[in-house]
This record gives sequence, structure tokens and C-alpha cells, in this order.
Amino acid sequence: MNSPAPPRAPLPSRTALHARYAWDTGPCLAPVHCGWDGVRGRHRPVRARSLPAGPVRLSYAGLDEGPRHVLEFLRQQGVPTAAAGTGDAPADILLRGTTARAVPALPPATLLLPFRVRLVVPVGEGTEALRARISRRERRGFAARRRERGWTWEQATGPGAFDHFYERMHLPTMRRRHGGATRSVPPALAYECLFRRGALFFVVENGTRVAGVLCARRARSRTLTMRLLGVLDGAEDHYASGAARALTHFALEWACMHGMTHVDLSGCEPFLSKGIFQFKQRFHPECRLPADHFGGKRLVLRVVRDTPGVRDLLVANPVVALAAGGFEALYFHDAHRPPRTDLAWQCPGILRARHLDLDTFLHPVPR
Repeated sequence: MNSPAPPRAPLPSRTALHARYAWDTGPCLAPVHCGWDGVRGRHRPVRARSLPAGPVRLSYAGLDEGPRHVLEFLRQQGVPTAAAGTGDAPADILLRGTTARAVPALPPATLLLPFRVRLVVPVGEGTEALRARISRRERRGFAARRRERGWTWEQATGPGAFDHFYERMHLPTMRRRHGGATRSVPPALAYECLFRRGALFFVVENGTRVAGVLCARRARSRTLTMRLLGVLDGAEDHYASGAARALTHFALEWACMHGMTHVDLSGCEPFLSKGIFQFKQRFHPECRLPADHFGGKRLVLRVVRDTPGVRDLLVANPVVALAAGGFEALYFHDAHRPPRTDLAWQCPGILRARHLDLDTFLHPVPR
């Protein structure tokens, strides 16, 4: 790895940034962080409820990450929510964000899900083994676009490269794709904890940097973690051209050639309908619980009323559920709604797929 970029903040500020980063992402502090969040979630739970005009009456309570992760995903599925009190109308689906230690006994028509999952690709066995992991269609598509667009890959180390990436790529991309729900790492923390200790890469097309990814590395670790990415000015053209997808291919190639053992493609919510999951599944990653505080958190999904909207939502969004020894993919269906088998699930760590008949799953639930 190259020498770190020069610091931009005085030592006390840098120390505070590293402490915050360790709290948010470090495996050593994960049990403490998770326990602290669990106490807050029990005594001061965050509450949200779907809007009256929505197709499903949904209620969330518990950990404060719920609105930023789970509820944002459901908003994208057509079920927007807003902050709520305790006296609102009954719900069709109850969601609770909690810690693994505090999961209650599960009543009928209830699912226990990881709060988030991580997708990690082994790269330590060489380029041929890596190539064999990637789906043939994905490999061929990338190779064709690489030739057509003339893409190259470069690592950048100067502070100006960080500023260009963060201001011209990452922030515009997040705003374009997430709007008001945009969440990211603050620039000072990204510079100190990611850029100075990690690696910044760009996809270059015709001499122009069109996409970039900022990756994290921990001391004594041989895992490269893709943390922040973006395309130039957030332009949709660079998604359409495949430049954003190329970041993953190039990062895997680089890591394989530079002695890394794994590339962490980052995490997502436990729904197979997530576009991120479907794309990353093509690289045959290992599906794991996160090593940070999210690894000790759970999402309890309980159906309390059987409605057409509830059935539509469950069928449209198969889940990654906890199972003995790993995860399982659950696909819902009924006589009028076939299972979404177009959504792939095959990853090491997901042990099997099960198809659940909604008439059976929801039998104890009133209509």
C-alpha cells in the first residue's frame, strides 16, 4: 500500500474521528455498541407508521436504525412511513428492531430476520478461482463493455483526488439515487479513516475518471471493504454504461493481485428484491452476519392482519431469514401470486430456499 495522505485535522480531532469510526464499524466494540443500542431501543424506541393512503398498514418500533435502513427499503417498495406516537390505528404488519438477546418468543405468522447481512467475496485463491465464482453472464458482459468503453483502473493517493471523488462523485450519486434519505460518512471521517488508511480507485474512460470507490482496510487485515462509491456528477449515463458495476469487477481483480484474501462488498437489508443483493449475488459472495454492531441486531416481522396488500408485499419481497447454521431464503406464494423465483438467492451461507404458502403461514391471522 502507498504511504498515507497527509492529515487534515489536528491530532485530537483525528483521535476523535478514529474513536467514532471504531464505534460504528469495529468488531471489538460491536458487543458494547449493540448492547447500548438495545437499551435505548427498549426505553426510548423509535416509532414509525405507514401513511394512511399506503397499500399496507405497517408499524415499526425499536432500534433507531430502522427508519434509515428497513423503512427506507419499504418506502422504495411503495410503503412510505412517518414518525408516529403510540396511539395510532392498528397495523397489518408489526416490525420490531431489537438485539439478538432481546428477541421475544415468536408468535405465529412471524419471521426472524437479520437486521442486515454482509456479502463477502473470497479472492485469496487466485484469479482463476475468482473468475469461476462470477456468473458467466456477468463476466461476459463486463468483458464486452470493458473492450467497448476502453476502461482502465487507477489508484489515486493525493488529497485532491479524495476531494474530487467525494464532491463530484459520491455526494451527487447519493443525492441522485436517495434524495432526502441520503446517508453517508461525513467528509472529515471519510478522509481520515477511509482515505488515509484505505485505498481510492477510479474507473477511467477516454482519460476521464467516470466512477470511483473508496475502500477501507484495517491494520493487519487482508480484507478490502468497498465503503463509498459514486459516478461523475451522479450522472445516470455512467450507470447505463456499466461504469458503476465495473467498480466491483476492478476491485476484485486488484485485491486478488495484491494479496488480499477477501473483498467485502458491503451490506444490505435482508430482502432478495434489493437490487444491490441481486447484483452482488452474481459474484457468489459469502452471506454473513456483519462483524460490526449490526451483527447482533435482529428484525422481527409479524403479520397481524391478512390483507391483499400484505400478501402482495410478502410475495414481492422474499426474505433472508435466520436458520440453524446460517440463513435461508423464504419465498411466499398463494393460488393467485406465484413465488418470485426470478430473484436469485444462491450464496454460501444461505443454506436453502423454502417456498411458504401464504394460506398456511397466515392461517392463524384474522382477515
